[in-house]
Amino acid sequence: MTFTVRGTKGEHTTTFVRLRADTAVAKARDLAAMGWHVYVECPGGDRNYPEDFDNLLSDSRDDSPLPLPHPEFDLGVTV
Repeated sequence: MTFTVRGTKGEHTTTFVRLRADTAVAKARDLAAMGWHVYVECPGGDRNYPEDFDNLLSDSRDDSPLPLPHPEFDLGVTV
């Protein structure tokens, strides 16, 4: 599963892909702290905004570490 973090700040946009809800929420919270308007898009297409992040984390079925064949990656470039 992938979680997509999307952010906007003025005319700039950024996108990050994370494999786990907790790492997506962490990235989204970092961006929000820097003044970005963010949400996390779940595999089913649902959008979770900062006020929903705790619910997103509590909905995670298994928060044990997953072995990754490659490090998590960022898509796109902030423009």
